[in-house]
Amino acid sequence: MAFSFWFRSPALRRGVAIAAVVLAAGGLILHKSSAAGSSWITRTTTSPSIASGTNAVSFSGSGARGTVSLSHSHVLRGSQTHLFAEVRIVADPAEGNAKERAPISLAVVLDTSGSMEGEKINEAKRSVLELLAQMRDDDEIALVRYSDSSELLQPLARVGSVRSPLASRIRELFAGGGTNIPRGLSEGLTALRASNGDRVRRVVLVSDGLDSTRAQAEQLAEGAYRSGVVVSSLGIGLDFDEAYMGSVAQSGHGNFAFVKDGASLASFLSRELVETASTTIENAVVTLTLPEGVTFVSATGADASPQGRGKRTVELSFGSLFAGDDRRGIVELATDGDVDGHLDIIPHARWNRVSRKGAIDVDVPRLTLVASRDPNEVMRGRDGAVLASAASVMASKRQIEAASAYAQGDVTRATELVEANEAALSEARAAAPAQAVPALESQIDSYRKAKETFRAVAPSAAAGRAAAKASTAREMGNVKRKAY
Repeated sequence: MAFSFWFRSPALRRGVAIAAVVLAAGGLILHKSSAAGSSWITRTTTSPSIASGTNAVSFSGSGARGTVSLSHSHVLRGSQTHLFAEVRIVADPAEGNAKERAPISLAVVLDTSGSMEGEKINEAKRSVLELLAQMRDDDEIALVRYSDSSELLQPLARVGSVRSPLASRIRELFAGGGTNIPRGLSEGLTALRASNGDRVRRVVLVSDGLDSTRAQAEQLAEGAYRSGVVVSSLGIGLDFDEAYMGSVAQSGHGNFAFVKDGASLASFLSRELVETASTTIENAVVTLTLPEGVTFVSATGADASPQGRGKRTVELSFGSLFAGDDRRGIVELATDGDVDGHLDIIPHARWNRVSRKGAIDVDVPRLTLVASRDPNEVMRGRDGAVLASAASVMASKRQIEAASAYAQGDVTRATELVEANEAALSEARAAAPAQAVPALESQIDSYRKAKETFRAVAPSAAAGRAAAKASTAREMGNVKRKAY
């Protein structure tokens, strides 16, 4: 692979820099030239070795528990060090017959444009009818159909009061017209405003098409999340834009999935109902207060908001969790060359229990980084499990980019991105503890198969379009929950 490939754009150069930090777990040292505008380069200094250090704390409170782990216990004095924090929060599982059942308000926003005609609209109607049958009488439902316009077929109401007449309206649905996703999404969100604050609220957006309004739809989903509404999205068939639909789900902190035909819609809607009904935690936030000399770079898997004096308090928002849900966020940090002594990172966690008043505030033990002039001490203090997790997430972000390049017909770029992922994950595997290796090997194997598909199947072919969409859905899932 030509080395010059990586320097086509600043985004790719940054991708190499991040990948190189993860590769450092396998015995690579980073060097940055003092010349302005120079790029990160790497040089091998030692053979890969298991990174066996630990620097982690745990926390627990009513309804949830979690960990905050750093990829390093020591950082190098006199040189910038990049490191990662892995933040995990897990909602307590339901226990036996004492399962918590949240009161829910669910809005289904269904594409009825002309491209849904035939099997897809028939399966969509059957799936929504099945969802309606599964819902409890005291659940609330709203139904919106949209094409180039939108229509509120069912204002938010108790299922027990509207089950029969709503079923009749669903059976009468037909396909026709164009696609205007924001109009349908906006209508669904407006319908949920009638819900009281004690209910878990979710919108499920279904589409088989695409339009040019991605930014508008993302803004709607972001606004919904800030007001306590989760937005999930499902793409049906091979003609929708997976980048569009996936970004809506990411902005709304919901799920994104792809199904080849309408027959699989029912299982997605059923999963959405189960997750919504079993939601136990809302407004989950973990904050990291950073010391002088440590700066926030980026976060993946949670919304990050640096706040306070010097932007040293980073608030990571995870949103809602259902019973047993295990969420992770990867935070990239950097130290400057002037750090000295002990550097304390102070975490804090808080969340709300569904249907209970007041927030749960949890003080978390602090984490300490020690500045050292000994590179070997820094190497010994690396945590291979955290570095493996960071490598997995960063690879997923690049794999989403690879799937997008392939879908646009740039097979060469897609293949090179996949090969970069294989290399980064292989290096992380060499430094990972035994328990982290199988997941990395599974991810590498998945990418090898994807590369074979990219090379053998035309992006415009049905199999090629399906491969790009399936890859995007899986990698978006791995960013916030472990999928390997």
